[in-house]
Amino acid sequence: MSEKCIVRNEWEDFFDDLSKKIKNLDEKVKIEIIAPSVFEREEGKGLHIIGLSYDPKANVFSILCEDIEHLINNPQEVCIEEYDGAITQVRINDNSGMEHIIKFSIPIK
Repeated sequence: MSEKCIVRNEWEDFFDDLSKKIKNLDEKVKIEIIAPSVFEREEGKGLHIIGLSYDPKANVFSILCEDIEHLINNPQEVCIEEYDGAITQVRINDNSGMEHIIKFSIPIK
């Protein structure tokens, strides 16, 4: 597995494209919120993902699932983990140092 970070000016297009790829899949996603040395909690597991998006004007990253919308204000870094050319995980760090991790149960090509 390898991790690569996405350049900020590519976030909006990257996640629009990724959302199109997963839109018709019966994909389940696990959302974890991790803040090093503060707390660790799982916000959702086995949720059907609707989409991922970044709004550059509001500087907000949004994870839309069937029963939850998880917003990340002021994201600072977005990285993806890939295995064999498919995305297995997205990691977003916000300006407070909190890591938001989205793990896909099925790698997205």
